[in-house]
Amino acid sequence: MASSAKAESVHSGDVVVVIESEKTSDFNGSSSEQTHTEDPQDFTTEQDQFGQKEEVLVDSEAASSTKGSTSQDNTDSGPAPISEVAGAGTLPFREVIVVFAGLVLGVFLASLDQTIVNVCSTKIASQFHSLTEIPWLGTAYFLTSTAFQPLYGKGSDIFGRKATFLFAISVFLIGSALCGAAQNMTWIIIARGVAGMGSAGIMSGVMIIITDLVSLRDRGKYQGIIGSVFGLSSVIGPLLGGVLTDRATWRWAFFINLPIGAITIFTVVKVLHLPHAGGSFKTKLARVDFAGSFTLIVGLIMVLLPLNWGGSTYPWNSARIIAMFCVGFAILGLFCFIEWKIAVEPIIPFRLFKKRTCVAVFGTNLCLGMGLFGFMFYMPLYYQIVRQETATDSGLGLLPMIIGLLIASISSGYMCSRWGHYRPFIWIGLSLATIGMGLMVLLTEDSSRIKIIGFLFLTGLGVGCVTQMAMLAIQSGVEPKDIAVATANAIFFRTVGSVLGVAICGAVFNNAVKNNLGPLILANPNVTSVIADPYDVRNFTPVMQAAILHAYMVSIRAAFRVCCPCLGVGLFISLFIKHHALRKTRGAQPKQVPKPEPEPASQLELEAQPEPEAQSERESQPQQKAEV
Repeated sequence: MASSAKAESVHSGDVVVVIESEKTSDFNGSSSEQTHTEDPQDFTTEQDQFGQKEEVLVDSEAASSTKGSTSQDNTDSGPAPISEVAGAGTLPFREVIVVFAGLVLGVFLASLDQTIVNVCSTKIASQFHSLTEIPWLGTAYFLTSTAFQPLYGKGSDIFGRKATFLFAISVFLIGSALCGAAQNMTWIIIARGVAGMGSAGIMSGVMIIITDLVSLRDRGKYQGIIGSVFGLSSVIGPLLGGVLTDRATWRWAFFINLPIGAITIFTVVKVLHLPHAGGSFKTKLARVDFAGSFTLIVGLIMVLLPLNWGGSTYPWNSARIIAMFCVGFAILGLFCFIEWKIAVEPIIPFRLFKKRTCVAVFGTNLCLGMGLFGFMFYMPLYYQIVRQETATDSGLGLLPMIIGLLIASISSGYMCSRWGHYRPFIWIGLSLATIGMGLMVLLTEDSSRIKIIGFLFLTGLGVGCVTQMAMLAIQSGVEPKDIAVATANAIFFRTVGSVLGVAICGAVFNNAVKNNLGPLILANPNVTSVIADPYDVRNFTPVMQAAILHAYMVSIRAAFRVCCPCLGVGLFISLFIKHHALRKTRGAQPKQVPKPEPEPASQLELEAQPEPEAQSERESQPQQKAEV
């Protein structure tokens, strides 16, 4: 076991390199002293050439965790995360590619489910006569996905990456099976919540595992591919959902997840080999922040319910709505207190909020989720209700946006890996997305197809630049021990935005529909039927049809008006993201320490020179990190 550690400073130009000396024990019980240094130039990334062979190294935290020792700044986080177990991140490049292919299949599974439901939601609501409950198909899914997102970040540290990832996929498949078998709207909403619980761990699990396998500098390429897979599944999802809805049944939009999920599980079990987390299951379970999880889930539900009910089911000034808001925010306040003062291992560590980049990325992702997913949920309604197109055609209608997202995601990832800068892509992307979303507000019932394609493509280009680059920004700005929770919480805030965006847009849309159809209902009471089933519009005269469709068009534009300013606010917040060097190693970015007085050169050489035995043993150990 590690018995002592010391650090000595060596002056090298304008940078101080800390030489770490650690006494370790080998498997036979003998001990030797290791002294290691690294040239600060190793961390200079501006001259790194794109396409170099990847360096996937194990840092000193990883090596020390296998000996049972932890650094002083990690004592508040319990046992070392599984990512710091020796062997994590040391896979050969060929095996990394095979593992990555298995993980990409999981991304495809989760993203396919998010988009395939958007297309068939109108058919589901029509069959169950519950048009006003359409937002809950997305809200229930994103609600549970949001609440459980941080749990998977901490859970991957406690229970292990692979076990947590497989658990998430299994829960997701159970929820999908229940959705396909639903007999009423309440059933399918609850089942969507179960599926969301599993989906939360799929995307975050993939991102966390990649941080263990790929260097930060090259991570942009891999995350760009993930973004393109997300875009590809977003193309396939609406098309597949439209075909299944029009030619078979909407139930297959959920049942299709089962065979894909089975392939995903088989691939991960056979390909992904990571060290198991140490300790008994009881010990691991004791580390889970149950109090924080419970208050977060209940608080979010109590806030989102009145957002969905306000103005449609109950008046905004009703006692029920006001009381739920008050109770919800009070419980969320209790959650913050638990995370700050009580939780030993909080699911949202408050130390992350002391870093400017973390706060900026969280805020940017929150606004991006609100603007993007609120829009994505109501754009199919524009095609299917206002333009009277089929579900398949509405899926094809989203194709320009997905193509733009795919192109921007891949190209920005590769250019970021080449140049080492991510902030310009975030700023350009949010600018394009804001402009594109603003143009969507100009759509009418008879807008030309070219205009719609151009607006969607521009929006897709912007979104594709932002999503993966924001993840790189936060991963480069935190310590290795916080990468898992920071990654999960970055996705968490984007999912929070998704929930809020769908709920707020739903409230605005429902209120607008009632207000705009009000005069028509007075003239013809039968118009109330199109509120529950918009396809009933075909039963009216052409003049009345045009009036009803215009009312829906105005209502959809009202929802789009909520999305545009959200992206604009996200652009402003992103200006506060700091630049951090994208390292070629997997270890922590070196920290600068005050420059000491220079010592005689001969003395420096004497102190930095290791003993022959230590040198021999060090060459057999994983390469260690240096603190600068």
